[in-house]
Amino acid sequence: MKSHLLKIYSLYLILFFSIGAAFAAYQTLAFDFPNGAGNWHVAYHRKIRTETIVQYVPTGETYTNWTQAMIIHAYHDAQARTPLAFLRRITAQMEALNDYAKYQYERITPNDAIATRCVVGNARMSAQCDIYRVVRSFDGYISIQYINRSLEDFKFQYFKWLDAIRNARPYQADFRNDRYLSKESLEL
Repeated sequence: MKSHLLKIYSLYLILFFSIGAAFAAYQTLAFDFPNGAGNWHVAYHRKIRTETIVQYVPTGETYTNWTQAMIIHAYHDAQARTPLAFLRRITAQMEALNDYAKYQYERITPNDAIATRCVVGNARMSAQCDIYRVVRSFDGYISIQYINRSLEDFKFQYFKWLDAIRNARPYQADFRNDRYLSKESLEL
């Protein structure tokens, strides 16, 4: 009987630690900046309830004064059926700020959606072009938005940035090795 209870107790501990490890996992977005993009740094990072936002800009630029930006926004427990539905909700908000052009949807799959557009400036939004992707993550959605305020530069770099954004992958890791690799990383 003692042996039987010991086995049950051991199984309980294994289950407890296995489930606990799954909840303590770190969600990360694997993203490589395109070749030739230069050096970028975190200009803004904020966690608000179930959302996290990180803005990268080229070195020497700031959160409010930039020519290009990449914004990663993690929405934990997002209430949308599909990445496309979520992206359409976000792009509708952007189109309300500047209705010069509608977003063109470049890719729609069950796990992600990508849209892009260029607009002239108005009283509520500067002239800019952007690539916007929403990808399903382990506990919600992650949006990745690349914005360039120069139409000519955007056209020149479009395919590099589209490929980089298209290749970004969320993953969930039980072990964080960023401390050992000395890489800058931010929890989503």
